[in-house]
Amino acid sequence: MCKYDSHHFWEGALAQKRDLWQSNVGSLDSADAAVFINTTILDYGRNRLDNNWACYSDVKSLLGFVQYVYLPLAFYYVMHQNEEELLIPMCSTQELVEQIRQSGSAHAAVMERTLDTLSLLWELDDESCLTELRRFCIGHNEYWEQTGVILHIGIYADTYEIARDIMAISEFPEVVEEDIGLTGEQLLTMCRHFYEDALMRRNFVKILNNRIGCLI
Repeated sequence: MCKYDSHHFWEGALAQKRDLWQSNVGSLDSADAAVFINTTILDYGRNRLDNNWACYSDVKSLLGFVQYVYLPLAFYYVMHQNEEELLIPMCSTQELVEQIRQSGSAHAAVMERTLDTLSLLWELDDESCLTELRRFCIGHNEYWEQTGVILHIGIYADTYEIARDIMAISEFPEVVEEDIGLTGEQLLTMCRHFYEDALMRRNFVKILNNRIGCLI
């Protein structure tokens, strides 16, 4: 069993106060295997925007974060409309499913189906897992964009995919460049240096969180 496929692993990481949301998680000695995630909770009704960029050392650690950290937090927020804080229920997937069933939420069936889908991905090899996880995100994002609380997950196989999405925000590149304080050429250079320079690997996610922010 993969160590990341357990709520105990993630509970331990949080107990150690590891930053799972806005940092590099795991060793990036092999930068080519690194995968990136942008998570968002956008609730206009409660005037909340929570947006984070992180880099995970491989796809299975990223899958664990989605299944055991981000979605439990996001689903808890959806189920508890009177809660102002973002809380992570540390429990097994089955225990979370039971909470979802008892919540009376209009989204209960979708939330349960989401967790069932992710649980099946652990048996796949890394390449297939990444493909299916990204396919899952398409349907997930489309559903939650139609609700009062937007739960968005963006997964990127490399830095260049991030750059493409950033530059696609507007049909006018100069507008994007003004917003992020980087030219398109500087952005691509930064993306390339992630794979060549240890200092950039340490700082790339910080730049995403500080300069890029939310893409939706």
